[in-house]
Amino acid sequence: MSVEVRPARRSDLEAILALEEATFPEETYGEIALRQFIDLFPSRFLVAESANTVAGYALGGIDDGGEGWLLSLGVSPAFQGQGIGTRLLGAVLAALDDAPVIRLTVLPGNDHAVALYEKNGFSTEALRPDYYGPGQDRLVMVRTR
Repeated sequence: MSVEVRPARRSDLEAILALEEATFPEETYGEIALRQFIDLFPSRFLVAESANTVAGYALGGIDDGGEGWLLSLGVSPAFQGQGIGTRLLGAVLAALDDAPVIRLTVLPGNDHAVALYEKNGFSTEALRPDYYGPGQDRLVMVRTR
């Protein structure tokens, strides 16, 4: 299977939104935010494409303090287990290379994602109760140079 990792384009928006809704049904960014991310973070909003299908995406950003954030990483259920998440993570980390610290949040109990992040140099910094609102706890993970 051939997979290309490339910057997201406006023409990918529908596929990215569908992937996000399938992967994160209770907490999607929504079409407007995703559309703006394509414009705001052109080198840090990446998709993995296989056979003209968006198989996954990764979104990174750098905050005002110069810290990097992995804002989202999702792989279509049909493409999971094929190394696409690892490739996307590597590509978005390279795009965030100028940040001395990179953070991300992940749902506690998402052992597969936590293992992927740990394998790529992240460690758990804290468990933040109600991070996204009541009952929406998140692990904050960090990677430093």
